[in-house]
Amino acid sequence: MPTVLAVMAHPDDIEITCAGTLALLSTAGWRVHMATMTAGDMGSSTKSRAVISRIRRREAAGSAAIINAAYSCLEFPDLTITYNEASKRRVSGLIREVKPDLLITHAPVDYMADHEETARIAREAAFAAPMPNWRATPAVPGRKTSVAAARRPTARVPVILTADPLDLVDHAGRRVSMPFLVDISPVIETKERMLAAHASQREWLRAQHGEDEYLLWMRRMGRDRARDAADPSVEYAEGFAMHRGHGFPAHDLLTAALGSATVRVISA
Repeated sequence: MPTVLAVMAHPDDIEITCAGTLALLSTAGWRVHMATMTAGDMGSSTKSRAVISRIRRREAAGSAAIINAAYSCLEFPDLTITYNEASKRRVSGLIREVKPDLLITHAPVDYMADHEETARIAREAAFAAPMPNWRATPAVPGRKTSVAAARRPTARVPVILTADPLDLVDHAGRRVSMPFLVDISPVIETKERMLAAHASQREWLRAQHGEDEYLLWMRRMGRDRARDAADPSVEYAEGFAMHRGHGFPAHDLLTAALGSATVRVISA
């Protein structure tokens, strides 16, 4: 059974950027594992960090369960994600535990450093995971499977895809093109259910911004990306780019798994 691992910074990042694709892969028979670097401990103006972390971990696990996915939280604090030895070793431990064929992470240029640093950590941890002399640390402290798995190198580096940046724009507000588009129109309701599972984040953003934009915003982003397909039958889409650096595999696993009718290769 092929495996996809999504590693992103915060609870709900996966749902916003790539949950539709994960839902399609799950239906196609893939094993799906969703992981966040933090528990979203800054995501409340009324609850303590410990309380909101418990709530958001529970919500993230509930979202993953909708598509029969597993969920892990690596327990880094919000707003402090940094590429360093400790973070690289822990994410390598996760990769050794899950053994993904495909790894999906943030765009390398995104609106905040937590996202960009997660992308860098995930890429470098994946590169190191097959090296026998590289010492990974358990992904989830105290989880027995994490302790044992961290010692065992993976067989290979996974294919790495980076997902759409938020609002599909770079630091200068310029719209970012993506080489691969996945038509998620058939599973948009599933994607919305997964995002809606993050009720605490939805409530916090409503309080912060004075309006309930959470689900509507996700749909707008999907419709915006779907324009690149130039096909009116594609109502919602998610975009991806492949990391093609030296030593990284460059197999189009999305098209192989989902078919050319679902995956549009705009530019390989």
